[in-house]
Amino acid sequence: MSLLSPDALQQLLLGDQELALLDVREARQANRAHLNLARHAPLSTLELQIGAFVPRRAVPVVLHDEDDAADGPAARAAALLARLGYTDVRRLDGGLQAWAAQGLPLIDGNNTLVKAFGDRVRQHYGTPVLPLAELEARRREGRPTTLIDARPRNEYAFLSIAGARNHPGTELALRRFDDTREPDHLWAINCFSRTRGIIGTTTLRHLGLTDRAVFAEDGVMAWGLRGSPVVQNARSEDAGEALPDASPEVLRGLADALVARHGLRRIDAEGLARLRADTDRTLYLFDVRPPPPGAAPAGEVRHVAGGQVFMHFENLVGTRGARIVLVDDPHGLRAAITAFWLTQLNQAEVHVLEGPLPAVPSIGEGHAEAIGMEAVDAEALAGLRETGSTDVVDVGPSLDYERQHLPHAFFLLPSSLEKVDALLAVPGRTVVFTSPDGAAARLAARDALQRRPQARVAWLRGGTQAWQAGGGAVESGARPDRLLTPFDDDWGSVMRVFGPARDAAWADYLAWERGLSARVAQDPTVRFRFFD
Repeated sequence: MSLLSPDALQQLLLGDQELALLDVREARQANRAHLNLARHAPLSTLELQIGAFVPRRAVPVVLHDEDDAADGPAARAAALLARLGYTDVRRLDGGLQAWAAQGLPLIDGNNTLVKAFGDRVRQHYGTPVLPLAELEARRREGRPTTLIDARPRNEYAFLSIAGARNHPGTELALRRFDDTREPDHLWAINCFSRTRGIIGTTTLRHLGLTDRAVFAEDGVMAWGLRGSPVVQNARSEDAGEALPDASPEVLRGLADALVARHGLRRIDAEGLARLRADTDRTLYLFDVRPPPPGAAPAGEVRHVAGGQVFMHFENLVGTRGARIVLVDDPHGLRAAITAFWLTQLNQAEVHVLEGPLPAVPSIGEGHAEAIGMEAVDAEALAGLRETGSTDVVDVGPSLDYERQHLPHAFFLLPSSLEKVDALLAVPGRTVVFTSPDGAAARLAARDALQRRPQARVAWLRGGTQAWQAGGGAVESGARPDRLLTPFDDDWGSVMRVFGPARDAAWADYLAWERGLSARVAQDPTVRFRFFD
């Protein structure tokens, strides 16, 4: 396994070739400091994540952790990727500590590239900002103002400004905006803090849909810090009628104009076939339409509705310099808007598919090998628990564990299986691993049995979801005596801060996000490419 010096990695990042730079530390560490262009792929979920995140196994991969110790996450991740068939894997010599010792750029936080880009968008396009004091005054005085939350429905429902409607991501641009009735009317676009509100406002103005769209400054967080009313479990219908849909003809005209104005790439089925046949380049396919209820994954096409391909780019596209093809309805406006922003982010070659998506084969379960492990269903596990002869270990994300887990289940990061050795060593007891859908549990059971071949190990088929669907009880929260490892997969989201600590955490976060773009701009490897 070869090593790469910090200077050599810096030169790679200054180039344009494909590269998967993966930070394999847990989220809590990565949030403290990371490279601007690194993608987070923690060792604890790497085997499940890597097939979709870095689909081409010949792509150059550089792994790093804190110090590149011989038994550290990067070394273990390199061995895993080699087993899965990745052929060009290197580690950053000395890890993050060596990079920092060279005085090379670092940043703290989560999803930092996209958030820094959002603030640069505000500066470049002159996005108008509506201070929340002015929004409050307009409401108090009865001046016409429509507040629209541009986040996905689940985030909107979590906590919203009272009276805000919900039109998430690129769905907002599919509406009709009537500016003829009230000369003083404003469309105030918000999100939880800044990025989606800025992008939504700028999109509406750039498309010419309305010149009265304004960014409601710092969104729900700043509104809540003012002591203004917020709503939990919000429903958009409570805020009034949804904005009417624009006609397909109007939407197609907007998409055509945006593509022509900025030279965005369109590709037909034949062109897509050529890209798929090119084994020297990485290809990601994203369907940006809202998925129908209960829709199953469609092979190698990932369903990521609306503007979330852009907002979650760093969590979806592990290979810098790859190709992306966007699939949409015949009008193509969602895809055109997404391509407009991704092209300026300048991390991928972006195409909009013209016409329907041709049939593409399934990529199955990714790169994980077949696993012949004993599985128990919910009924069998209930029987084991009645006898008192089993311990349940949950290896899913800590956020899911906090929300719901089997009563008395332990929590474990699956990259720290040594912490479960004491349970595996108890004679006559069975350790049953679970996770939300059972996928991570299956891998953890396999690895635990490799550590202790004589142990009694199984995994819960269908995971915690199947247990609950079968009528099994669950509990929430986290008892310290049940945590085999800390919640190191939690990067510190302020959306998980409640009570007296909330206001200070929100104020600190907003101050951090306002200053982010200036810090990121100091890194020469970050080269946003804004249109005139």
